[in-house]
Amino acid sequence: MQIRSVIKLGVVLSVVLFCIGIAFYGFARLSMADKENRVDIFEFVPKDCAGILETDNIDNFMHVFSQAAYSSQLDTLHRAGLMNDILSDLSRYSSAAAHGLSYQMNHVVISFHRPHTAMDVVAYFRIGKEGKHQLIEAVKGKHGADFVPKKETYRGKKIEIYPLSSTRYLSVYTTDGLVVVSYQKKLIEQVIDAVKDNNSLREDSVFTSIHHPQPASFITIYGRTPSVPFLGKESCHSWSEYDIHLNSEVFYLSGQMKEEQVDCLDRMLQAVHTIPVVSESDSLLVVSGRERVDSCISKVIASPSHTLFDECVSNLSRDASYIMVTDMEKVAAAPEQFASYLPPFLIRHADLFRSFILSIQFTEVNNRLSHIFVFTYKE
Repeated sequence: MQIRSVIKLGVVLSVVLFCIGIAFYGFARLSMADKENRVDIFEFVPKDCAGILETDNIDNFMHVFSQAAYSSQLDTLHRAGLMNDILSDLSRYSSAAAHGLSYQMNHVVISFHRPHTAMDVVAYFRIGKEGKHQLIEAVKGKHGADFVPKKETYRGKKIEIYPLSSTRYLSVYTTDGLVVVSYQKKLIEQVIDAVKDNNSLREDSVFTSIHHPQPASFITIYGRTPSVPFLGKESCHSWSEYDIHLNSEVFYLSGQMKEEQVDCLDRMLQAVHTIPVVSESDSLLVVSGRERVDSCISKVIASPSHTLFDECVSNLSRDASYIMVTDMEKVAAAPEQFASYLPPFLIRHADLFRSFILSIQFTEVNNRLSHIFVFTYKE
């Protein structure tokens, strides 16, 4: 399975802002009871989901992103999906305007599902009844007072369906310490099935092995996929982790891959080593094999002159098994040439990333393949 757009940065930012829209309406005030803290969200996530986003502090993430030099460049990525129906005016709900709302956000998990559109998303909030009330009040505030839900029962569990428009609805399922929302009633039913049938993501041994506790203020995505398409040719059951990091001029995603079969890593490394070397001045560099990578980076470091492209190359690890650096202008000009090297989302939306140089590296660490995707802003 190739990487889908739902697990890459554009959709991540879209979904994150949806969560922010809810959080600023009052979730920040909530304190969770001990019982709520013990809820394992992943026992509710359907096992066949395509990807996961998890965070404990959306407000912190948004604060950093809004101050980044590239925030306006990626602004168009915000304007789609579930958040667009809940987020009406984020500026009115800044921490200052909201009279000192706490920066401590509740734990939020997002799951992405086929066929990978903005409608195929489920959000899980580890909150109680007060949180549900605030969520509904937030949606009422945007969509008007005549916001009467239709109540249905599925396998003994109540689902509330709120009309957002004549064609769009918000389905809400509440259980002890957890509120689950989605555009799709069928996805809420799959959440209930996951619990009833013991067929949740928690039963996926590969995901469970790669999912781990994070330090405070994290945002991480997990994809049921290898890091890049050419690794997917090995047909291994894989999960990839991407921790998102932001600063003023650069954002990057770091993490590792985990495969079900023991020999998958060897086959993936063999696939990496078959990638031919490509070098085009200040626009594209592809190198595989540790010795070649080391030699290439050493030459760039020793060069008397350094462009921004050269700096991106020199910042990569000499111990990497594979590196790729490309000016996204080149990708935007001929996206089909990069179909095997880059996630499909970047291929389809290359124009949005024209202002970045993308650097990728894979490194074998403790019998796993770690990866870093670095986006360096050019302007």
